[in-house]
Amino acid sequence: MVRSEVVSVSPQLIFGANGEGKKVHELLQVGQLADAQKTAENDLHVSIARSGFSSFGLLVPYNNLGVVYALEGKSAEAHKMFSRAIGLGKAALSQAQMTAGYSAGSTYTQAGTGAGKGVENQKKLLALCLYNNSIAYRMERDLAKAERFQAEARKLDPNLPELK
Repeated sequence: MVRSEVVSVSPQLIFGANGEGKKVHELLQVGQLADAQKTAENDLHVSIARSGFSSFGLLVPYNNLGVVYALEGKSAEAHKMFSRAIGLGKAALSQAQMTAGYSAGSTYTQAGTGAGKGVENQKKLLALCLYNNSIAYRMERDLAKAERFQAEARKLDPNLPELK
């Protein structure tokens, strides 16, 4: 029998390719929640301006703003941001899985360029957003919802720690 590790954790930021999350992390490290919130909101606005509302790239700033809201105790706002990140993650994962399912002769196949890694990375990012939402529900003591999101997250990434 494998024993699951039980840990107490905070929701986790995701660092984006364009530096999203780095300044937020620095501000959270020194306890500047209000400035972290402003920075996370700015990251989201910049990402929306750059890519539009439906881009998978918005998963990162939505998640990060959700983390800040959760740490501030703004549960409703946190869940709203995590839900948006989760929706984008599920849509992107569905599209990636559909694309990966094309035949080897298809122009959509990325043979030799790490095809399949994109799907695995998207699963891990989606899992982290689900997991963060689970932590936020746990912070509210809503264990039924927390366990539901945690179970969904661990299906995508079994390496996430189990929370009790």
